[in-house]
Amino acid sequence: MTALLHELITAVAAETPDRPALIGPDGTSISFAQFDTQICRTAAWVAAHSSSGDRIAVIADNGADYARVYYAVPRSGRVLVLINQRLGSTEQLDQLASVRPALVLGDPGYLAPLAGSGHRLVPFDSMRCHDLPDPPATPVVAPDDAAWLLFTSGSTGKPKGVIHTHRSLLAAARGTIAGRSVRADGVYLLPFPMCHIAGYNMLVHHAAGSTVLPVPAFRPDAFTDAVNTHGVTSCSLAPTMLHALLAHLEDTGTELPTLRDIAYGSAAIPADLLHRAVARLGVGFHQGYGMTETGGNITFLGPDEHRSGDAAILATAGHPHSGVQIRIAGPGPIGEILVRGEQVAAGYWPDLPATVDGWLHTGDIGRLDENGRLVVSDRLKDVIITGGENVSSREVEDVLSRHPDVEQVAVVGVPDPYWGEAICAVVVARSGSPVSAADLVELVRGSLAGFKRPRHVLFVEALPLTSNGKIAKEAVRQYARRQMG
Repeated sequence: MTALLHELITAVAAETPDRPALIGPDGTSISFAQFDTQICRTAAWVAAHSSSGDRIAVIADNGADYARVYYAVPRSGRVLVLINQRLGSTEQLDQLASVRPALVLGDPGYLAPLAGSGHRLVPFDSMRCHDLPDPPATPVVAPDDAAWLLFTSGSTGKPKGVIHTHRSLLAAARGTIAGRSVRADGVYLLPFPMCHIAGYNMLVHHAAGSTVLPVPAFRPDAFTDAVNTHGVTSCSLAPTMLHALLAHLEDTGTELPTLRDIAYGSAAIPADLLHRAVARLGVGFHQGYGMTETGGNITFLGPDEHRSGDAAILATAGHPHSGVQIRIAGPGPIGEILVRGEQVAAGYWPDLPATVDGWLHTGDIGRLDENGRLVVSDRLKDVIITGGENVSSREVEDVLSRHPDVEQVAVVGVPDPYWGEAICAVVVARSGSPVSAADLVELVRGSLAGFKRPRHVLFVEALPLTSNGKIAKEAVRQYARRQMG
């Protein structure tokens, strides 16, 4: 693979210039040759309006303009700062103030609330890249130069700015191509916001020579329409998206004949949901485990392992690919998951290291099974200490998710004067369901040790989610603590 992000587009354009690189939501396609030219000219525009090493922020929905700056800003020798368009303007301004960008690019509707902030706001449609001389100059860029600065999802606390280089992002793409056996003859649908690390899947599929369809947001009806209109062959989904898709397919009877692969991740998936999805969709399922700091996934569980139906295997996140090392830090077989490899981030903005002695401390607890597959137990922050016993919130969530009337659940600890922390389950029940708190407590009591049963059950209409479909545990925790006084 090439050494710089934009070079992977140039390489595919040289081999298959007419193959579509992108399909827009309106159905317009852009060939790899056209896309390569657009990236080159956009990079020249950015270079002409900023200085080497500057941060260039972007706030926009998924689309062709966003895809261009994905590659063009790093090509220009600048750092692309990906700001979540779903944040409030106060949160966005806090992040912009921390990175001090020379330019803020994006969709006019997202830039308008930032007017008067002192930042130089540039709508995509005013960049006028076509007015530049041809051919534009190519800045000197090195593999270890910073390419992207993106913020963690904030699922467990305040988002942190993570710095990735050309080298780390391409290493992540290389690992995923190998781990998922990505093919060149497909159309990949990207439903995750491109401000999130899941956007690296664009690099993955472009590097393999396949077409990418980035969609502005996930809606089950729009998803099925896009799949059947454009012959989508693969996609990535969060468990919440997969749940909504299955409900839509059951209601409408829609079929997805061209779809052959679904990658899922970003959060643990309930076993019942996975079994339903495998049975209903009949496609190859791929699980991946990773995080913002790893630039993408580091372990993979493939279709054959999913088809095996082996519960022990399906409870794992799969094997690490050959480009990373994983070790477990702890006195026993279970402990914090540490990762080392080229795809690990260069650091945190502005100048904090991402690793200790070369190892990224993930903040996740897990173990390696007898076959070398990674089993992720929980987040360190989500372990509840009640009566001196450590309880994994995920373990309790897995049991509660088995109840047919539980659509979503998050388990958190709330302060308790006697136990130190008490287990609290925050539940979204199926509409019209008669399920009660007592039913759920009894379900856990019948499956786990007594000290692991919830002492409080709160029913809500919806759980807060991060931009990548994860349950925002910190927001749930704060809600539960307010409710419990």
